[in-house]
Amino acid sequence: MVALLPGRLFARARGENDTPDFGSAHPVSASAHSESVILSAPQPSIVIPHLDAAPKLSDFLASPVRAHAASEMLRITHFVEHYPIDGHRPSDPTAAYLGYTHRYLFVAFVCTDHDPKLIRAHMMPRDDFGNDDGVQVILDTFHDQRHAFSFSSNALGIQSDALYTEQSGYDHSFDTVWDTWAHRTPTGYVVLFRIPFSSLYFSKSTPGEMRTWGIILGRGISHLNESDFWPAIHLSIAGFLSQDAAVEGFANIAHGHNLQLEPYTLARNLRQLNVVNPDNPYFQSKPIQNFTGLDAKLILHNSLVLDATVNPDFSQVGVNDPATPNQRFPPFFPEVRPFFIENSSYFDTPISLYYTNNIVTPQYGARLTGKLGGWAMGILGVDDRSPGQAVAAGNPEYGTRAHDYIGRINRDVGSLSNVGIIYADREYLGSYNRAGGVDYRARIGKAWTLTGQGLTSETKNISNGTDGEQTCETYALYCSGQAWAQSVSYSDPHRNFWTSYDDTAAGFVTDTGFFRRPDVRQSSAHFGYTFRPNGGPVLSDGPHIFAARSWDHNGVPLGVYVSPAWSINFSSSTSLYASFSVGQSRLRPIDYSALPADVEYKDHSTNISVYTAPVSWLTLHGSYSQGTTVNFSPPSGQGPGPVSYLSPNFRAEFKLFNGADMQNSYTFTHFANLDNGSLVYDNHQIVSRWNYQFTKAVSINLIGQYIATLPKTQYTSLTNSKTIFADALFTYMPHPGTALYLGYIGNFANIDPSLCTRTSTGACNPSDPILGPTPSTLTNDGKNLYVKVSYLLHF
Repeated sequence: MVALLPGRLFARARGENDTPDFGSAHPVSASAHSESVILSAPQPSIVIPHLDAAPKLSDFLASPVRAHAASEMLRITHFVEHYPIDGHRPSDPTAAYLGYTHRYLFVAFVCTDHDPKLIRAHMMPRDDFGNDDGVQVILDTFHDQRHAFSFSSNALGIQSDALYTEQSGYDHSFDTVWDTWAHRTPTGYVVLFRIPFSSLYFSKSTPGEMRTWGIILGRGISHLNESDFWPAIHLSIAGFLSQDAAVEGFANIAHGHNLQLEPYTLARNLRQLNVVNPDNPYFQSKPIQNFTGLDAKLILHNSLVLDATVNPDFSQVGVNDPATPNQRFPPFFPEVRPFFIENSSYFDTPISLYYTNNIVTPQYGARLTGKLGGWAMGILGVDDRSPGQAVAAGNPEYGTRAHDYIGRINRDVGSLSNVGIIYADREYLGSYNRAGGVDYRARIGKAWTLTGQGLTSETKNISNGTDGEQTCETYALYCSGQAWAQSVSYSDPHRNFWTSYDDTAAGFVTDTGFFRRPDVRQSSAHFGYTFRPNGGPVLSDGPHIFAARSWDHNGVPLGVYVSPAWSINFSSSTSLYASFSVGQSRLRPIDYSALPADVEYKDHSTNISVYTAPVSWLTLHGSYSQGTTVNFSPPSGQGPGPVSYLSPNFRAEFKLFNGADMQNSYTFTHFANLDNGSLVYDNHQIVSRWNYQFTKAVSINLIGQYIATLPKTQYTSLTNSKTIFADALFTYMPHPGTALYLGYIGNFANIDPSLCTRTSTGACNPSDPILGPTPSTLTNDGKNLYVKVSYLLHF
């Protein structure tokens, strides 16, 4: 739920000059539901009562709440505003009720709103209810103030669950079984959570022994851009979980299932263009193709979880937003496959050794993650069939596969610091890339954080490379090198500052992580100041400045970059961001062989971005950027040259009626010759995602994507390309793990004119065409119609 993300800035209209109000939380009788006082930090330990009977949503619908079940529960009032005015009384009151039985934790929220018609609530997909109003429970079940479960719901009971870590934030790939009931009322709304203890990880205890967990309760009031928490979560303290409240209880609760199996079966009709051998492309068709697979989860000890997968299927993960054009280095795409992103925070380090998009088509894999006391660990092993699928049959490498192994151990130090080690290895046909090292994170006081890492790598290539940049990675049989990173950050309600230094040797390589550039040293820094006026249309604003300088290990300057900016958050969910950047970069013959000598390029850009969600059914975001940059796709045999560019971007989300969500975006980028203004190339990107949610379990999702690159070939090596991608998916998912999917995936493209079936003379065979009638004709080069069924089993 967007409105409750810690650290995110939200805005709302505010006229009064409120003062903080601190109170207590304790079980009360039905006659004692009057105003109380919250205890000031540090929070004491409180007790959640055991319930004889499970509460129902109807117990909390009367005003005031007088049901017997509610009177037996722990009642918490006086949430404290987090944003826009840290520490103030919330605009609208919230009461939370907590209790548990042997099998379930129950949390009920009674939310009052001064104008209930403004409450934003939509029937949306799970984990994606946007900027709706909602409530949240954070459970730190080991009370280590580092890892926690997050459960959220909007005012209609749409669920969102995640794992939260202090260092990495939310991981929404986590899905578990729990229940919500919700109802709009004349004064607001009520939500009841029922969370099975079998869906949580926690330590075992002796019969009758009380456990101590950390807890945070939150409410987001979207139409006011307000977030409220209990206990108070202050901007002056860098940590989030470090401010949770300790609660006692949870004696004699069910510890849950030790084994979870999720088998699936998939049947599909497939037609796609096979271009593994560019001299003999062909359309391969499979009228009926069957697959079966299995995901398994085994709880070994408390929170130590072994996950295994065989034949994982990712047919319904959707489509990433396309990368922006004119990229010198590989763009970063977030992982969307559940097996890889669940518990991925256990592998996070300052220098990435865990970028699983490098693993394309696994057949099997296993992952062990969890905590044992002050130790956290993550171990991953997985194969990748993509190297053997990228070559034609008959090639010695056909059918071969790579293997990836990653292991990390992290030790808590003190209350909020840690130190860890990591090792990563990718093996393929006698070649390998191995990297490992040490990292740390240290919290100093309430506002300072230090992070650092040192790595070393060794690489053995199959053979010396002959193409690409002249680097150790492609031109040496063996290479090795080190990488270092160090950063310092400071944050308080007004000032935000960080500085970092990164050093990557020419011989350092990681095939398991996200790697852009060897042989570079870079220092960078950012400073921002936030004004927080108490009243008026501007809720927060302030200047920011970012600067960076890089050079290679011979001391040759590679680039310098400075970007001042100003951001403003208004009431009515509106924000404005404007920046100007200026920089200078150097390219060398080692970077582009066509360059006879080092060449320096100057670039600049002006950027403005506006976001607004003035009403519940409409969200708009627009941006515009223009300036000069380097054309990293020059004509063959020529070095890069400067170009001018302009790029407008527009996104609109419509929720015109309940259950419908229509997200649409258009990005246009125009590159022109800096000397005469003639076209270099245009790039168009249109993405549309439409979802209709019939019920919480039933939905239809449609995705359409159009990408076109229209070049002037004398100025660029890019070719004319147009693609249309279509995805339609019907989903019935009563709970995570048990689902029915009916889907269609299609792709249409103007196929490269050089791609054709050839005769013995090497000429295109006119009787066996692959191409369309004209170069601009779109051909269906991929079609996939499928049905998938999965079922979750507990033991």
